[in-house]
Amino acid sequence: MDGFDVVVRVAGLGLAASGEGVGMLEQYVARTAAAYDLEVGMVVLPEQIVLDSPGAPAPRTTVVKAAPGIFRLDQVAALKRALVEVESGLPADVACRRLDENAVQAPRWPWWGRVVGVGLFAAGFAPSVVASWGEVAASALLGLLMGLLVVSTGGTKLEGLVPFVGAFVVTVLGVTVLSDMATTTGVTLLVIPALFITVPGDTLSAAAGELLSGHLTAGVIRLMLGLFILGLIVIGIVAAADVTGNLSALSETLPPPDLPYVVPLAGWVVFSAGLVLAFNAEPATFLWLVPSVIATFLLQEGATVVVGPVLGTLVAGAALGAFANLLDAGPRRPPRLILVLGGFFVLTVGGLGVRGATALLGGDPVSGLHDLVDFGLQVPTVALALALGVFLSDPLRHRFHR
Repeated sequence: MDGFDVVVRVAGLGLAASGEGVGMLEQYVARTAAAYDLEVGMVVLPEQIVLDSPGAPAPRTTVVKAAPGIFRLDQVAALKRALVEVESGLPADVACRRLDENAVQAPRWPWWGRVVGVGLFAAGFAPSVVASWGEVAASALLGLLMGLLVVSTGGTKLEGLVPFVGAFVVTVLGVTVLSDMATTTGVTLLVIPALFITVPGDTLSAAAGELLSGHLTAGVIRLMLGLFILGLIVIGIVAAADVTGNLSALSETLPPPDLPYVVPLAGWVVFSAGLVLAFNAEPATFLWLVPSVIATFLLQEGATVVVGPVLGTLVAGAALGAFANLLDAGPRRPPRLILVLGGFFVLTVGGLGVRGATALLGGDPVSGLHDLVDFGLQVPTVALALALGVFLSDPLRHRFHR
């Protein structure tokens, strides 16, 4: 085993965790190569990376393939710890064993814990969509169903069908079992919290971020993937409404808030607990998620009141990017991906792309076009905001962590 073998293993784990973009992957591969005094070239695509080392004793080229995702945050945290040890002089054979153990370790939480996590994820998110107890309860129940689908199909050939199947099933339940609520708000607002685990708002914003940073191939491919997943969800919702004879339920009516302001705030705490379970994060991650999520939510709300929604998202996203970038510099702190992830979901709240498309197909062009315009602004705005925060905080990061 030598340094190049360590680089290959870091690339594999980094690629498997690159659902939010290839930036961390490139950084980790470069740092590992530097630790072993290697010159390593790389060509990065969303599902594979080509590594080439022209140095002695002989040139080596390897292609690493993995399906990108973010459902193993425990492996992401362990990867950073291993990288810190590598940069501190960990021998290559020991590093390879450590990384191999990380790659094959069982998920942090049992299957039922991850199912409960998706339910909490949906229930905590719900008050920020429709502020009513009915929405919270419905989201928790539908979220548990989505959790069963997500967990049972994870890593199988059926995983790609979950956005469509999940959207179809929860929409059928929404317009039949929960018909009173679906009639009041529109079925899309009712089911979007449960579907948020599959809604590709983060994927689309990550794609925009890759395009901004010059990763054109990766960005375009991820953009197409995000739009495809979005299409699957929309088709599932519309097909379910059509089959049950409830196309009119696709129109949306957002009711006034029926809950005190503290409930959405508490909801983000529940959301953070769900994220830890659903994405297999380490328990200590919860302590970092809660303040970053609530602070992002409050900052976005406050800035939106003062300067409007676009600048409000820019301000909150830039603050989140700077926060994650600065804390990531500490060797014992979570990686930037974990620090930014919860707030990232806050910034892409609402499922605007799904809501806009279903409202248009349901004969509600006013709400549909409004949501789609907001969605079109939201995706690049979030990407730009996070990139701006990282860029502005980099000098401070390097000053205090040299």
